[in-house]
Amino acid sequence: MRFLLTLAVIANLALLAYGQGFFGPPPAEAGRTPRPLSQHNQQTLSLGAPIPPVVTP
Repeated sequence: MRFLLTLAVIANLALLAYGQGFFGPPPAEAGRTPRPLSQHNQQTLSLGAPIPPVVTP
């Protein structure tokens, strides 16, 4: 009985890893173009000062 439980857990972990893309692109990404690795037009991106947190009494 322990063997069946262990086998079920291993099968579930393998399917989770496959679905998340640990063995390559996930099945949900089939046919899509890959995500760009960098931001387009990086020179136009500007960062401002961080917004201070709001403290409520």
